[in-house]
Amino acid sequence: MNIINLIGLGTAFIFIMGCQDNSSNPISSDDLNINLESNWVRLGPGGGGSTFIPTFSYASPDQFLIKCDMTGAYLTKNGGDSYRIINNPNGSQSFAFDPMDQNTLYIGSNWLNRSVDGGNTWQRIFPPEKDIKEEVFSGDHANYRIIMNPDSQFSDIGDQVIRNIKVDPNYSNNVYFSIKNYFFYSIDKGLSWNRIEVDQTIEYIYTDTNQLKTKVMVFSPNGVSVFDKNTWEYSFSTYPDQMSSAFSFTGGVTKASNQTVFYALQNNLENKTIGETSPTSIWISRDLGSGWEQVKDPVIINANVAVPTYSRISTAENDAAHVYVVTSDHQEIKEDGSIAHWYGTLKSDDTGTSWHWVWKGGGGSGQYAVKDGKDASNLTDTWVREAFGGEYIRLIDVGVAPNNGEVAIVTDWYRTMKTMDGGISWVEVYSEQQPDGSYTTRGLDVTTAYGVHFDPFDSEHIAISYTDIGYHHSFNGGKSWIRSTNGIPPKWHNTCYWMVFDPDVKDKVWSVWSGLHDFPRGKMTRNPKWKDYGMGGVALSSDGGKTWQPTVEGMGFDSPSTSIVLDKNSPVDKRTLYVSVYGKGVFKSIDDGKSWDLRNDGITGSLAAFELTLLPDGTLFLITSPIPQHINGKAGREVHMGAVYRSTDGAGTWERLSIGERVQFPNG
Repeated sequence: MNIINLIGLGTAFIFIMGCQDNSSNPISSDDLNINLESNWVRLGPGGGGSTFIPTFSYASPDQFLIKCDMTGAYLTKNGGDSYRIINNPNGSQSFAFDPMDQNTLYIGSNWLNRSVDGGNTWQRIFPPEKDIKEEVFSGDHANYRIIMNPDSQFSDIGDQVIRNIKVDPNYSNNVYFSIKNYFFYSIDKGLSWNRIEVDQTIEYIYTDTNQLKTKVMVFSPNGVSVFDKNTWEYSFSTYPDQMSSAFSFTGGVTKASNQTVFYALQNNLENKTIGETSPTSIWISRDLGSGWEQVKDPVIINANVAVPTYSRISTAENDAAHVYVVTSDHQEIKEDGSIAHWYGTLKSDDTGTSWHWVWKGGGGSGQYAVKDGKDASNLTDTWVREAFGGEYIRLIDVGVAPNNGEVAIVTDWYRTMKTMDGGISWVEVYSEQQPDGSYTTRGLDVTTAYGVHFDPFDSEHIAISYTDIGYHHSFNGGKSWIRSTNGIPPKWHNTCYWMVFDPDVKDKVWSVWSGLHDFPRGKMTRNPKWKDYGMGGVALSSDGGKTWQPTVEGMGFDSPSTSIVLDKNSPVDKRTLYVSVYGKGVFKSIDDGKSWDLRNDGITGSLAAFELTLLPDGTLFLITSPIPQHINGKAGREVHMGAVYRSTDGAGTWERLSIGERVQFPNG
């Protein structure tokens, strides 16, 4: 049985790594001598993670860019039927299409990329190549950083990212972007650059062919700077006091009245953290940012109930009477007096005067993994509705086609959805349902896969253990996929880290799970209370992974489990299995997984057991990852470093191996 590990950078790419049984079918170097371009295709159900900044082309609503929360950016030219992935170190942070040339696209990351052939090839146009001294990757996230030559006029931007790219619709040689509180501009299509410092971080850059032919507006949390395109001098005006700490700006020109209008959100900066709710107001300017008024529509302010949380707002640049806003918490009082938490999207078709729901889901307690609500009724979706519909699902972002306010994309924790009729209906653009009820990706794959696993009795049966979306398997050689979590406790659902088929008993499968994803990343254990949320354990299936039964006697349901290996020499009806539990150590079972014993003799320091490897002669290897000590239950800098151990007596005792002083974070 071959098992191949996967790590996903916005999509899943296969390479050889870690937790596996190496007792048969080793992979030779000849197996790796292949043409990646012609022999590799994406597998999986599609979607599965958050996507951001959907940005449409001016030429067609069928062409748009979108990014995930890893390094992947995705380009489609057929409305989302298929995608091409574009990777940049640290991921992409901004997109722009040239309004005058449909083949010219820009992507901002740590550098500014431009394509002049519709996205087929890309060239870095900022920072100038002559100014770059070195490019480095560091840390457990492989963070990318540019080191600039000290004599460069941009020597201080090495680890910053490019945001808010804007191509001037009047003069396409003019290109603008921001880095923190610097406004950058080029009047020669990126051959040379200048920058101007403003007082605050720049949130949005705008100009148009209407009232702003000679001006560029640069929006910050507390005010707007208006630049003259001839002199590059600017004036600054502040917002009303109640609008201070504004964010998520958007603007455009209305078709009917040819009026430039801007929209913005506002809440308190200290509450603007990922995962937090914060009362949010919506503001509108109809006089080029000189004056602003707060939206008082009763749906928006949610009169007599808690003020909703809004996260993103977007309008059509050339059809700006239409505007969409995403909410992650919009409360209602039920008849019994309890609170119903709704999430979704509201829309205005009259320049923000009145608003109505175009996507309304939830209605339950607003808790993750608790199915006491409902998904929005006007969504045509694939596997996510069945998997997570009824739970709380945070909506993430919204983007609107620049020339047609009836076309928009809204994203959430798992999926990307598109409307062509102004929100009357929404259809998925990440996955495609097959006639048999299974699903296949459209190329928008947005999660990490820990492993691909092959059934020893059925070459067409393949399983993938995923971050965030659990266990999926295919019965047609990977052409389409089915999610399988039936019997898995809801608090384990997030991640299936690994699984193993019994090599001698058809359809017998063990899998390991946790409600916490992304182990062994250090961020997962920085909170001293991480174990309070660290549910997980082992599950057994007797029908090929279609249904599961937890089997955690001696281990408990609070055991985030990350790898499992099976001793093929053990009796068929009393298999010996070993499991690594993050934060607890190694567990062993000699009765098919019915009961488990802790086997940590010789393991010191970190008990963040991450990966086990079993050799044919019974030798075990264990990797433990660095983990904070949390002395006296408090966060601190003290850390138990990672280590590699070996056991030659069935996990009776462990011997720590020397891996050199410089290796402190073994993870595979």
